[in-house]
Amino acid sequence: MAIRFKLLGLAMGLIATAAHAQSKDVVIRNAHIDVGDGTVISVGSIVIHDGKISAVGDNLEVPADAQFIDGKGWYVYPGFIDAYSTQGLKLPDAPTPGTPPDNRTTAPASMWHANKKGIRTDIIASKCLDLADRLKDSYGMGVTTALLTSGSGSIRGTAAVVDLTSSGNVLVPNAGEEIALKGGFGGGAGGYPGTLFGVTALVRQVLADAQTYSSSEPAKKDSGLDNLKPLVTGQVPALFVADTAREIVRASRIADEFNVKMIVSGGREAYRELELLKSKSIPVILSVDVSDAPSVKPETGADSTPTAVLEDRYQIWLEKSKNPKALVDAGIPIAFSVGSGFGDYLSGVRKLVAQGLPKEAALKAMTSGAATILGVSDKVGTIAAGKLANLVILNGDFIDSKSAVQTVFVEGKRIDVKKGGAK
Repeated sequence: MAIRFKLLGLAMGLIATAAHAQSKDVVIRNAHIDVGDGTVISVGSIVIHDGKISAVGDNLEVPADAQFIDGKGWYVYPGFIDAYSTQGLKLPDAPTPGTPPDNRTTAPASMWHANKKGIRTDIIASKCLDLADRLKDSYGMGVTTALLTSGSGSIRGTAAVVDLTSSGNVLVPNAGEEIALKGGFGGGAGGYPGTLFGVTALVRQVLADAQTYSSSEPAKKDSGLDNLKPLVTGQVPALFVADTAREIVRASRIADEFNVKMIVSGGREAYRELELLKSKSIPVILSVDVSDAPSVKPETGADSTPTAVLEDRYQIWLEKSKNPKALVDAGIPIAFSVGSGFGDYLSGVRKLVAQGLPKEAALKAMTSGAATILGVSDKVGTIAAGKLANLVILNGDFIDSKSAVQTVFVEGKRIDVKKGGAK
C-alpha cells in the first residue's frame, strides 16, 4: 500500500512539473514594438503568460526561467483585425417557408405572413464556425481576429467577433445584426421581394414585428424575432452593408426609424456623406480591395474607348481614392475588412496609404480602432498588459512592400507563417 501511495505521489509530481513547464512565460525581447495606440518602443520586450500579455516595455524585469525569443530585426504589432468577413462559416440551409397562396385566384389584403425571403435571422455566426480553411490565409496577412457574418440575404443574421484559433474563440457572440437593403439578392426563385422597394418594405416590416414582439410578453415564441430583440432594444448595432451615398442615407433613415445604432460596411462613397456620418457618430468599415488607377493613355482602333471617357473614369477613381483620408480627417472612426474573399489585407492597406491615408491612421484602423468599433478593445487591439497575446511579427515596417509576416501569436500560441507550423 505504501508503494502505491509513493507511485501516486510521484505521478502527481510529474503532472505538476509538466503543467509548470507548459505555463512558462514567453518573452520576446530586442524587438521594435508598435503598441497600437501611437506608442512606439524602439527596442523592447513583451512578456506572455497563459495566453495573455503580462508586461510590455523597454526595461522589464522578466522571469529567469522564461522561454526567451530574440526579436532583433522584428517589427511587432497587435494582431490585425478583419472587421468584416464572410469566410469561416458553414451556414445552415434557408428555412422552408411553405406554399404561398395563389395570387391568381385571391387578392390578399396584406403580404403573405410566411414570406421570409432573404430574412436569415436564424443564422447565428458564433454557432456556425468552420475556420479550418481560412486560418493559413489569415495568418499570412497578419489577421488574428475577425468579425464573421453570413453575407447572405437582406436581414443576414447575428455577427460574431472571433479570435482565429483552430476552433475559434468567440470574443463577442452578438456583435450586431447584418442588414443589406439591396434588390436581387437571391434567396429563392422569383417572387416578392425581388426589387429594392420590396426588400426595404420587408425589412421594415420584420423590424416593426420585432419591436412589437420585444415590447411585451409574446403569446407565441418566435425564434427569428427573438434573435432580433438585442437589435431593436438598442443592445447591439445594425451592420448595414452600404456602398453608395444613397445606400448610406437609406440605411441611416431605417436606423432612425427603429432607433437602432449602426455601423456602415463598405462605404465606398462615404466621403459624400461626411456630415451625416459625423453627426450620428457612425463608424465605417472599409474594404481593402483597392483598385489600381485606370489608364488614361489614349487608345487607338475601331473599338477604342474615347479619351473623354478614360479621363472621366480616372477622375471618379481619384475621387474615391481619397475616401479613407476624408473620413479620418472628419474624425469618423474606420476599420478595414477583407470582405467576402481572401484579398491581400496588407497589400490593400499599403495602397490606401499610397493614396493619402496617414500611416498612423492605417495602423489604428487595423488594430485599436477596429477593436473599439467592434466592442473588443478590452481584449485586443493594443499590446498591453491584461490583453490577449495576439501579435503579428514582420521583418520590417508594415507599410514597406518588401516586409512580410513572419510569425503570429494568437492568444499566446505561436504560428510561424513561413514554416507553416505552430509552436
